[in-house]
Amino acid sequence: MRVLMYGLLGLAVLTGCGANAVPVAGGGNASMDKARERENVIATCMKRKGFSYTPSVSRPKQSDANPADYAAMKADRSKNGFGVFSAVVYPKPSESLAPDPNQATIDSLSGAKRDAYLKTLNECRVTALQQVNGLKVTSLADYQDQMSTEIENIDKELDGDPKLLELAASFAECLKSKGERVTSAKPLALSVRGMDVWGEQADRLGKAGTVTAEAARPYLAKEITSALVDLECGKDFYAAFIPLQKRLTNEARVKYGFQEQ
Repeated sequence: MRVLMYGLLGLAVLTGCGANAVPVAGGGNASMDKARERENVIATCMKRKGFSYTPSVSRPKQSDANPADYAAMKADRSKNGFGVFSAVVYPKPSESLAPDPNQATIDSLSGAKRDAYLKTLNECRVTALQQVNGLKVTSLADYQDQMSTEIENIDKELDGDPKLLELAASFAECLKSKGERVTSAKPLALSVRGMDVWGEQADRLGKAGTVTAEAARPYLAKEITSALVDLECGKDFYAAFIPLQKRLTNEARVKYGFQEQ
């Protein structure tokens, strides 16, 4: 579940090794204002210590679609299933991130000078997180540890929510009655059950990148059938789970300096 939640939060840990421009929402909202302020604090801190740094923010794509909308979920699953074999049959180009304007500076350094730059950059990032976001962090490692704890807390809240537990129990029983494999009736496990089951099938078929679209099509057809059964059994569950999960992850994103999704 930790891997899943990291993916949902998208909380990229700032390592100072050529990280891309800080992702922020468009339109001059609080997320963008804080991102700009944080970048300016880093630039000032770096300049004070004898290094150059160009503040930079980017605007990633955002969707206004409701992720818990039943009709939209059904339409998506009717084509993509759980998104496992569809990635082979309908490959999408990887999204390109905004380039880091400071990467050229980092690449131009070597040895002790590069190490000094990165060490100072990490220290300045910690300073910015403290000043702008009010985080009580002592290092980027501490920042990562705190995010890990936050993720664990979200896991616990989702798996301990009384309403979700009740809906999950009915969801699991319905799946079993339809012949679907269920290894856990916990909310988080059920939310990714289909991806796990069909991901295992994909692994058995061949290593990532070696399976052809032609070979994947029959499996996608079966995956779609399974995904639609999953949706019908879990209609009420997803209607409650997805909004709560989104709210908790967005609260964490804002807390740690990232935009809402």
